[in-house]
Amino acid sequence: MAHIAFFILPVAGHVNPTLGVAEELVARGHRVTYALPEGIADRAVRVGADVVTYPLDKERFLAQMVPRQDADAYTDEGEFLSILEWLLDMTRETLPLLEPHFAADRPDVIVNDPSTLWTGRLLADRWDTPVIRSTPTYAANEHWSLHPPVDSAEPPDDPELHELLARIGRLLADEGAKGDLAAFTEVLHGGPALLYMPRFFQYAGDTFDDSHHFVGPCSPKVAFHGTWEPPRDGKPLVMVSLGTLYNERPEFFRTCVEAFRDEPWNIVLVLGGGLTPEQLGPVPDNVRVHDFVPHGDVLPHAALVVNHGGMSTAMDAFSHGVPVLAVPVMPEPRATARRITELGLGAQLLTSEVTARTLRDTARRVLADPGVHDRLRAMGERIREAGGPAAAATAVEALLPAGS
Repeated sequence: MAHIAFFILPVAGHVNPTLGVAEELVARGHRVTYALPEGIADRAVRVGADVVTYPLDKERFLAQMVPRQDADAYTDEGEFLSILEWLLDMTRETLPLLEPHFAADRPDVIVNDPSTLWTGRLLADRWDTPVIRSTPTYAANEHWSLHPPVDSAEPPDDPELHELLARIGRLLADEGAKGDLAAFTEVLHGGPALLYMPRFFQYAGDTFDDSHHFVGPCSPKVAFHGTWEPPRDGKPLVMVSLGTLYNERPEFFRTCVEAFRDEPWNIVLVLGGGLTPEQLGPVPDNVRVHDFVPHGDVLPHAALVVNHGGMSTAMDAFSHGVPVLAVPVMPEPRATARRITELGLGAQLLTSEVTARTLRDTARRVLADPGVHDRLRAMGERIREAGGPAAAATAVEALLPAGS
């Protein structure tokens, strides 16, 4: 029985894709431990994992780690600097909290989210522990990336960036990291990785070697958020969700209500903890408002998903043959929205384009597209061929030392 540790960015869009992997590893007889703050730790416990917790200032996290809206890519200024600074500060804060626990119970493999604290990578370097990256969005290389090369031979002439890179360099030196900043961060290159999509969906997918395991979505068997019963009138169902970050947008949900109120559809509005139903005001009879719903219960009955372009929800929708109308505000979801459109798996609207009319017309167009379901069937087959949790667990096990 091996011990596998997960160091994952503490938001649903990063944690949820890993839960099926952890669940499968536990089913195979391994011990799994997550490092997570209290607010999201229960999800890992539900799939049979242990959790070591650390404190998280959520307001600071939201302000620094996920600040970039209405942009197609991250830049080397402003928001990107804020992200690097949060990573640096939180690594310094969490390393002394988490190291004693894992030093007393060293993992055989570390599953590390490249967007999260660098603590997992530092501990792996210190103990020569194998690492596999958990990448809930897209892989990056010299052919395609959302991120600037922070290890560039000629970084931008930005004093703040130079000072921050120097601080990161001191952290790596102080903690005994192997290699330079490029080797450590793996912004463009780096060893094995789990990606929760089929290779077909990755931009420049054919340029990534076989160390990139495109395993598809890895939803756990354990259900979260209770149960949900479908309407019994047989009308098409549209699920609307903005995920769990930047979902405090009552105007968007009200626009959806206005767009779909007279359509012959059932509408499931999922607020994701950002709003209360009272903030939306009265809704028509064909609209039901929920804080959360179990996607595994809703999607088999859905005809369309309207969401923020989140990868996890999109892949779950495609697994059930459901097209996606994406309305993204962040770089990764905007990349996903473009990819959905390119592959004919749905459509996208920019936030500046959203009105009741454009939402209604775009939803009608997607639902009436005679070819969308053929394309979704082909996508579903690619997802099944990717292997899911079993393939991901096998990739993790391949890194185990002999005899583990």
